[in-house]
Amino acid sequence: MLRFLDAGESHGKALIAIVEGIPSNFNIDMDFINNELKRRQKGYGRGDRMKIEQDRVELWSGVRGIKTTGNPITMVIFNKDYENWKELMGREPKDEEKIKIARPGHGDMVGFFKYSTGDIRDVIERTSARETAIRTAVGALCRNILKELDIEIRSKVNSIGNILDDTVDLYDDKIFKKIQSSSIRCYNSIVEEKIIEKIDMCKEQGDTIGGCIFISVKGMPIGIGSYTQWDRKLDANLSRALMSVQGIKAIEFGNGLDLSKLGSSFNDPIYYVDEKIIRTSNNCGGIEAGVSNGENIDMKVYMKPIPTVKKSLDSIDLVNRTNVVNRYERSDVCGVIPASVVLENVCAFEILKEIMSKFPCDSFQELKQYVVEYRREVYER
Repeated sequence: MLRFLDAGESHGKALIAIVEGIPSNFNIDMDFINNELKRRQKGYGRGDRMKIEQDRVELWSGVRGIKTTGNPITMVIFNKDYENWKELMGREPKDEEKIKIARPGHGDMVGFFKYSTGDIRDVIERTSARETAIRTAVGALCRNILKELDIEIRSKVNSIGNILDDTVDLYDDKIFKKIQSSSIRCYNSIVEEKIIEKIDMCKEQGDTIGGCIFISVKGMPIGIGSYTQWDRKLDANLSRALMSVQGIKAIEFGNGLDLSKLGSSFNDPIYYVDEKIIRTSNNCGGIEAGVSNGENIDMKVYMKPIPTVKKSLDSIDLVNRTNVVNRYERSDVCGVIPASVVLENVCAFEILKEIMSKFPCDSFQELKQYVVEYRREVYER
């Protein structure tokens, strides 16, 4: 079973993950993983924190050289900003140092009452999106393996606010190259300019903005996931993983939110052409009955605006129970662009987990052989 736990605080010494279930004898591409971390730090609307951090991961166990051994893999990313916080983070806070005013939309109030430490700082340190750095590293490791299984994951920004960049074929390399070179990660240059203007306006007004991310998984074999139990459905497990990322509020598979279609036009017709099973549409987003159907798994993921805003919002002092205005903590203006990279890698972990659930094995050679043979059986019999 593939699984991981991660730990660490936003301004703590490091972020750490222990990954169990990665097969042995796989040569890890460290440059690929570190490049994913670099991609996560880019994007228009990022805050000052990204000027401090230069994320790189270290592997402390589970590898010999760069080859996996089958043992649990420990991944570590050091926080450079820790040097600026180690005095405060290394001791009990004085009463005047404790944060007591909750920011609406954040985890401040719920965490304050749930864990009763008396300081919102303890909540902020773990609810922060800084945690997604180590999740990106874990997913990038899994994505490294998926690439060798001919499974690819790509994404783009579909919208910022109400400014839409229509979904395009992410597997047209010319189109995707343009998306990758965009600071917004969108395709339409005119739309890109409008989004930049919108983000600049939000920054000037002390506000933030959310949006939608389009993700596509190509190369998934038919039959990954299961309908036999509710907790084995592929779309359900992908949804849980994606919804666990900070700020994500909704997910759509295929065109599942298009209420204009009737059943006869929504369902994807099946054909057998030139000894291949094909569809002429992908309204279901590549999943039927909780199981992959061989088409691209297409998802739209919606992220709310970042809750930390400079604008005054009504809130309360949680200790004194008085009405106050919210406080400001260093933040991005728009987190949608880096979130697209995070979500690609969160998907990668979940996809590899499902693949290994169908093809349990100990070594990468076995895994690749099983997937190749299964594809041949499904598509060539």
